[in-house]
Amino acid sequence: MGGEGFGYGIIGCGWVAPAHAWGVRALEPAGVRLVAVADQDVDRAEGLAHDFNVPHVYADYHDLLRRPDVQAVSICLPDFLHCEATVAAAAASKHVLCEKPLARSLSEADGMIAACERRGVALGLIMNHRYFPDNLRTKRAIRDGALGRVLMGSVVHSSALTGDPSGTSPWRGRRGLAAGGILTTQAIHFLDLLLWFAGPARAVKAWTDRLVRDGQDYEDTAVLALQLRSGALATLATTNGAPITDDFTGTRLEIHGTEGYVVLEGDRLRLASVRSGYALQEIQLPPAPPGAGEVVFGLGHVYEVMDFVTAVRQGARPPVPGGDGRHLMAVLTAAYASARGEREVGLEDRPAAYTELSAGDGDLLIQGGGRGLGE
Repeated sequence: MGGEGFGYGIIGCGWVAPAHAWGVRALEPAGVRLVAVADQDVDRAEGLAHDFNVPHVYADYHDLLRRPDVQAVSICLPDFLHCEATVAAAAASKHVLCEKPLARSLSEADGMIAACERRGVALGLIMNHRYFPDNLRTKRAIRDGALGRVLMGSVVHSSALTGDPSGTSPWRGRRGLAAGGILTTQAIHFLDLLLWFAGPARAVKAWTDRLVRDGQDYEDTAVLALQLRSGALATLATTNGAPITDDFTGTRLEIHGTEGYVVLEGDRLRLASVRSGYALQEIQLPPAPPGAGEVVFGLGHVYEVMDFVTAVRQGARPPVPGGDGRHLMAVLTAAYASARGEREVGLEDRPAAYTELSAGDGDLLIQGGGRGLGE
């Protein structure tokens, strides 16, 4: 990594922001500093600043973006602010790591990507489940051909309701504020894993419904059938009406190929049969700072922030590039259109998304040496 200092900012100081802050703290020995945080709730911003010894706090994130000592920012805002904040950050020549989903629409996603390309800054998307060790092991096994040609994949995901108007994120599930319902809030993580493992989608047929709670603008239950560009087929079934309070307990993901299969439950590898002579690789992630283990939903955010910062300092492509986020939105936009019209919806051909080059192949940068853990 470069020897010069690197300043970081966090825009939006809600419950996920500490995970980003821990990722920055882990890189302090390499000269990375959390310089400033911003939130219209100044008390919340000051709380984060106190916990992580951040010297500068702003109510208006535009003031943070004017700082010349900030080179990159995390966007930890509600869906409806992702595009606006990303375009502003790009205009200020800041690299951007955005929380999921990338945007509320394809037009917003395209605007964000174009804004970053114009200014020559990186756009990354948080997909923290990619950083769980057994998901990395699975990605490498598929990359190495240990399952042969992938034929099909499936996800079953269930968890508790989100978007309660009385809760901490009343914008969730609200038209115009959120990108969608459970598909964009929770199931998007497992759709991402499915595409990361098996490749981008060509067409979607979907069914969505509100089976649990009236008053939500979007779905709480959905089933997607996907045809992938490789010719493989996949399904995703999801509901947030189950009495499960996390995204792990109620999740099962399977990938089946001509020479083997893997079964993951809660991001942990439960069953695997791979090509004769192939040994699943052990993953050794770098140690996280003391206290980071208290981060909600594990250390995936911490490691992705570390990987993102390392990538932009090396001039490398972000580990989860904006193009992947755009493809996720294309799949979900097609799914919603399919559900409305009870038909299959094709996707335009964008070969850059979810390729080995753009999505990464299971190797990380955060231990240095270019390809990182894979070397």
